[in-house]
Amino acid sequence: MKQRDLLAPDNIYLGNCVDILPRVRSDSIRLIHTSPPYNIGRKYSAYADSKPRREYLEFVSQVIDECFRILLPGGSLFWQTGYTSEIGTADHIYPLDHLTFDVFLHAGFRLKDRIIWRYFGGMAFKKKFTNKHETILWWVKPGGETYFDVFPVREKSKEYDARNNLFGRNPGNVWEVDRVAFGTTEQSSHVAVFPEEISERVVLSCSKPGDLCLDPFSGSGTLCRVAKCRGRGYIGIEIDQRYLNESLIRLGFCQSNEFDNVLSQLLKEHVFQKENSTWSIERAADRLLQVLPAEEHSRVASNLSPEQLSVIVSFNENGVSKSTKADIWRQLDDYFADRRQKDAVRMVDSAHLSCFKLNKVYNSPMRYALARRWLDEYRNLAKSKAELIRHIQLVISNEPSSYQVHGTSATLKSMHRDIRAIQRSTPDSPGKSTPKEQLNLAV
Repeated sequence: MKQRDLLAPDNIYLGNCVDILPRVRSDSIRLIHTSPPYNIGRKYSAYADSKPRREYLEFVSQVIDECFRILLPGGSLFWQTGYTSEIGTADHIYPLDHLTFDVFLHAGFRLKDRIIWRYFGGMAFKKKFTNKHETILWWVKPGGETYFDVFPVREKSKEYDARNNLFGRNPGNVWEVDRVAFGTTEQSSHVAVFPEEISERVVLSCSKPGDLCLDPFSGSGTLCRVAKCRGRGYIGIEIDQRYLNESLIRLGFCQSNEFDNVLSQLLKEHVFQKENSTWSIERAADRLLQVLPAEEHSRVASNLSPEQLSVIVSFNENGVSKSTKADIWRQLDDYFADRRQKDAVRMVDSAHLSCFKLNKVYNSPMRYALARRWLDEYRNLAKSKAELIRHIQLVISNEPSSYQVHGTSATLKSMHRDIRAIQRSTPDSPGKSTPKEQLNLAV
């Protein structure tokens, strides 16, 4: 395949993934996270979700074969599924993870884990129990070491037990995350959006910054958004023009690394403060320096010593003795629970929580360490006002769904990632800012 025929990363491409996946370079993708159509008659506008079972399995088999080809040896595929049924026989179901198991084996994949996504609510039935879970199969391509790091996805421990890891426990393979409400302003009009927290767990644990992630059924663009926010490259493929356009708006609400996302949120919360507020970039830098001075003078958490805080900031679990672990943990819990006090660490932590939904399940020592990491990076940047101004200009320019730039000034268009508001104000903007191939892909 000629180099010019290959897909460029950091784009979402319009078309059928069966036609487009052959244009992805072999052995180039670290991680695939996707949720294919379930063949249950959902009302997608550009895809028939009610194929005969044989035709559906042939379609899925083509996609799985291509996924195997493009993954790096040792790469991971997280295949998120529910169940299907024969046309006209909805009372009798076929679990998709069972129905497609041999297809994956035939392609060459090996199963590493079977994850249960347990959610709340769920579709109610009159003649059977309400469904409250889906299955995520973690398949790997043999031939290389599979990357896995549990640390960035640790979650709150339930007890102040000295035997527990200070930064949280392994989340296990049952993930309790509520579903995304249909049509919410932060998401899209897609009928089946999976939560960012699910994709964050997958991306953070099974890829590294700079790795390339892919979703062949991109839908509302969740995987692409999470990959971008966490400093990974991404490729999405989506058959529906409307969903693709909404995905581009979502991508326009975020930055391409964690620090810039936090910095943008700090600007929204403490400089612009409300929608349609306009500031010059220089005044925005001055205001941010008032709120978060370049010199450290904020009150440290509770009564913890500088040595204890240094150990936490270095993410050094072994540097904390068992005799002091529970006390440190309690003090940091109390520190974040006290909303009457505002200091630099709490401000950065609040911005971090707003940017990354997974952070709400972190232990307080993890939250403190992350907030200090980004605060230190900000203060290093803010040592030069000119450099801070330049960086703010870059952040604002890189987030077109949130900000509108007017020369050396900018207006905050959306405080809360409201897709519908952006569509009403600039209905044609996604097409104007999108590469021609991305919207008119012919294979």
